[in-house]
Amino acid sequence: DDLPRIDAVVVSHDHYDHMDMVSLQALAKKGVPIHVGLGAGAHLEAWGVPSAQIVELEWWQEHRLPNGLVIASTPARHFTGRRGFGNNRVLWTSWTLVGPAHRVFFSGDTGLTEQFKQVKEKYGPFDLSMLEIGQWHPAWGSIHLGPKGALEAHAMLGATHLLPIHWATFELGLHAWNEPPETLVTEAAKTNVSVVTPMLGEPVEPLAGEKGSTWWRALPPLASACP
Repeated sequence: DDLPRIDAVVVSHDHYDHMDMVSLQALAKKGVPIHVGLGAGAHLEAWGVPSAQIVELEWWQEHRLPNGLVIASTPARHFTGRRGFGNNRVLWTSWTLVGPAHRVFFSGDTGLTEQFKQVKEKYGPFDLSMLEIGQWHPAWGSIHLGPKGALEAHAMLGATHLLPIHWATFELGLHAWNEPPETLVTEAAKTNVSVVTPMLGEPVEPLAGEKGSTWWRALPPLASACP
């Protein structure tokens, strides 16, 4: 309710922590086009979202908004399913946003993949990469990046600034809540990677030099959800 006019919504895949029925139903009432991977539109239709607002894309397909922004479905390495694991009946995707002056990459959930180099060749370099860093484990490397994987992906994409995502809401991993951003900023400093860490809900303009802070350090220590 507090958001300004929304031009578009992008959904990376249909796992429950990424494709929430109630949230999308509320957004649909604003008349916003909702972009999903191929096959995921069936969920939206079942939830009463008008078909005119559903944009289903396969990897490398694009949709241009009236304001000229191009939204492209780009590869990722993950899986999908809402009633179990591994049924993969719909497509997961990353998203590339191409405007007249700036370019942004949004990873969704993904493991490291050489296809990020293809994304850079077609759409990069990027002003900003939004890459998942949290809820990870070394054994999950094929489907989640983690902080060090995010730095590798950031380099493959040829991005200028890195905004870490997918770490501060749900605790699904075996690590402490604040471990992913702490590891990220520590490792990023070794190679002078520009990391953007706004506090939850804080707007920032990375190209204007606004980068947020290490705000999680001021919070009481939090243990892992799965000790």
